[in-house]
Amino acid sequence: MSKCLVLFVEGDTEVEFYKQIIANARKLHPAGRFDTSIEYRNVKGVGGFKSIALRKFTKDIKMKYDNNCKFTIILCSDTDIFDFAPKPPIKWDEIEKELLDNGAEKIIHVQAEKSIEDWFLYDLESIFGFLRLSKKTKVSGKNGYDKLQHLYRQANKVYYKGIRSNGMIGRLNIEKIADAVKEQLNPLYEALGVDKK
Repeated sequence: MSKCLVLFVEGDTEVEFYKQIIANARKLHPAGRFDTSIEYRNVKGVGGFKSIALRKFTKDIKMKYDNNCKFTIILCSDTDIFDFAPKPPIKWDEIEKELLDNGAEKIIHVQAEKSIEDWFLYDLESIFGFLRLSKKTKVSGKNGYDKLQHLYRQANKVYYKGIRSNGMIGRLNIEKIADAVKEQLNPLYEALGVDKK
């Protein structure tokens, strides 16, 4: 029975970002590689954890592996989810139960404090470089998403939550960010067998 890790994330930006996080984690793994197949699926916003994740898992991923896999599912979300969320908010226990009832072995949550954009801001230097802004640029906004939008505007660009970042993710210092948020990433590292102290 092989092992499969399935990451359900809220948007394309997150798919790009978590691919980098996992590539970075691979370097920290004692074997230098994972004995696990890894799948990334975009559930297109927080509501998708309820409506899309189960369908993608049963109709797409399980079929692909012919049920010959032990599935660990990682639900990657933002904690400020409720600022953007449909009401009523997501009932994680119901989502977990459905996935477990349909063949998942284990469910893990990775939650970005406030939002994934707050994580990106741990590497302002690279964002300034990517946007060609001065290092003295003032960062303002009420949350990470706001701040990033504001920075993009100063560069005459637009930041869309969840849409491919057109190169920003590739410019980020993933190690620096992963280190800054390692507490929040720990469940993912544990699932990959990486010891990130």
